[in-house]
Amino acid sequence: MIDQTFRKILFFNPPSGLYRRDDRCQCSVEDQTVNIVFPPIEMAVDAAVALRAGAEARIRDYPAEKKDWSALARDLAEFQPAAAVFFVTTGTLEADLLAARAIKDILGDAALAIAKGEAFEALGVDTLKRWPELDLALFGECEPSLESLIRGEPRHSIPGLAYRDERGEPRITPKPAPIEDLNSLPWPARGLLNNRLYRSPETGNPLTVIHGNRGCPSKCIFCPAGTLSNYTLRLRDSGDVLDEVESCVRDFGIREFLFHGDTFTMNKRWLLSICEGIVERGLKIRWGCNSRVDTIDDERAAAMKRAGCWVVAFGLESGSQEMLDHMRKGAKVERGRQAIAICKRHGLRTHGFFVIGLPWETERTLEQTLRFAREVDTDFFDFNIAYPLPGTELFEIASREGLIDAEGLGEKGYARAAMRTRELNPERLNQWRRKALLHLYMRPGYIARTLWRAGSPRIAANYLRAALRRFRQLAFTR
Repeated sequence: MIDQTFRKILFFNPPSGLYRRDDRCQCSVEDQTVNIVFPPIEMAVDAAVALRAGAEARIRDYPAEKKDWSALARDLAEFQPAAAVFFVTTGTLEADLLAARAIKDILGDAALAIAKGEAFEALGVDTLKRWPELDLALFGECEPSLESLIRGEPRHSIPGLAYRDERGEPRITPKPAPIEDLNSLPWPARGLLNNRLYRSPETGNPLTVIHGNRGCPSKCIFCPAGTLSNYTLRLRDSGDVLDEVESCVRDFGIREFLFHGDTFTMNKRWLLSICEGIVERGLKIRWGCNSRVDTIDDERAAAMKRAGCWVVAFGLESGSQEMLDHMRKGAKVERGRQAIAICKRHGLRTHGFFVIGLPWETERTLEQTLRFAREVDTDFFDFNIAYPLPGTELFEIASREGLIDAEGLGEKGYARAAMRTRELNPERLNQWRRKALLHLYMRPGYIARTLWRAGSPRIAANYLRAALRRFRQLAFTR
């Protein structure tokens, strides 16, 4: 039985900036090398949960639509939702929470303003104290919690929820347990998305995201993925994943995919079954994924290439073994070299992600990382500055040692340092990142290789436009 408070729900990304708003990334799209706008699949799963529970649901992605707060106001007035759920990032939290005020201004106190974001595990009570317009905040793997809310269960019994008790005092419940049976979740409500908004920056073709697995057993101090999942990896049935891919091709005309997940390649048997199923079903798709450096080998890479994979992203993180050990990456620099070499042997392109600015970073370790990045020479690369997300071990260390910038986290992120190291100030980290990216991307040999491998004049033109945008951003932004 549905609680009438949730009979109509608007799910949306607020018009506070174009960010990747899942619980791990939380980065500005323009700060990344590949300016790709992914569909809000977590939101689409939440909307599917609401539909399954009997509610009416709509989705709006205002940043992707390039719409402002007036568009939100019009939609609230027209749709008249009983509840509105919006997704936040830590860096844009204060701007995002203006959505709660807009909901109350347009719909009155009867409408529920609900925010969702991993920051609320640490900041939920404080946020409710500071924002009286916000009614509820969700965090963690909260699809079952959302369904419990919609069905009217007592709020104190629902995990992953910040709420106010009968006296108006902010309360918070424990983090939800990871969902063991991912097949129990509905597929994303893609019919509610404007799928034309989400396209590959290389080809211009429609693109979507498949969540085939969840969780990460790694204990990297800067990343919330492990704590969110209690360091466990869970997999959907490979047949169910393939059915969803086939539905995207058949029902939505989408043939380009990102298989989301920090550990997509970890379970070898499962990965190979996905690859074999793509080939056997004749799906003819183009896709990419993330991998750890120690979960790729020749058999995996060959199967992925046959199944249409074209790029694999690796969290190489650093060229300093000392830094990898400090961040608890559980990986070796040499294994990173081997992983890139394996992919190159099988014609897979690679995207290397590096993280700088952890408390132990020095000029020496930065130079080791730049030297390593030049050596492995991935096709795409990003240097992200460590961001102390609340709830991570990095946040605890940085807070304890007084490393967080006096201005606070604010709207800083992976391109603008929010903390210093024990030896380097934020300005130095910002400067180093810009110079390192310009150095790597402006190499004549790299430019020639990238254009040669484009495969078509259209893709080459897209690369050139992206390169000019990136150059302007790095050369002229301080």
